Amino acid sequence: MNQNTKKFIFLQDKIKELNSHKLFEQGATFTQEELKIFMEFHIYAVWDFMSIVKSLQNFICPSTYPWRPNKYSKNGIAHLINEIVFSEESDVDENDNYFSHFDLYVSAMHDVGADSSNAMNFIEKFELHEHNLLEAPKESFKFIQNTFNCIKSNKLSNIAAIFTYGRETTIPDMFSKILSKIDEKDIRYNNLRLYIKRHIEVDSSRHGPLSIQLFNYTCENSQDIFDEAVEYAIKAIEARILLWDGVLKKINNTN
Repeated sequence: MNQNTKKFIFLQDKIKELNSHKLFEQGATFTQEELKIFMEFHIYAVWDFMSIVKSLQNFICPSTYPWRPNKYSKNGIAHLINEIVFSEESDVDENDNYFSHFDLYVSAMHDVGADSSNAMNFIEKFELHEHNLLEAPKESFKFIQNTFNCIKSNKLSNIAAIFTYGRETTIPDMFSKILSKIDEKDIRYNNLRLYIKRHIEVDSSRHGPLSIQLFNYTCENSQDIFDEAVEYAIKAIEARILLWDGVLKKINNTN
């Protein structure tokens, strides 16, 4: 199987475009108002990540019974997915406080003064087969829509592609740029910095490399499977670029 395809090279170029987005250009740190805008758009991406992880879990180590061993329980992939679910849903800080990363992000929004109510209402009302904008910014909604379109393809390789290249291997560089735009001395941003640092540390050192193994395994050495999955990864990166475009536009219109 040839992985060095034009599509895969295009995906890599798109990731470079994402990580050089104007939203994260060097210069002044985000103001509090700019952080509010950023978080009110980004919260939707924080939420739909869990649906990606849970869909992978359903393929690889489903919570059904009677339990039976499978190929994923023998090669470390089940361990990877369960490890990610464990850390995302039940992380713990140095004071033995337990939290999901989504809940940590919502707390960080409250610290900053961002409004989480629209996102929480959206999540409460969201139905997989009913596309309704509700209260979400249009760029956030399109991001979510792209994610669930991939999940509904019901192909493990496609979901693994957006997980690997749309999230785990791309997040460390992207989040490092976000972190550099946040005032490191402002205690109001402690939870936000914690959320970002958690993902930079774990994704760069462990989850990112393991996710590549997951993706390669799910492609089953098939060029057709690989090419289709890369298409979904490209769409995920393009949706993220549009999300940041929306944030930047809102910030520019507010300033």
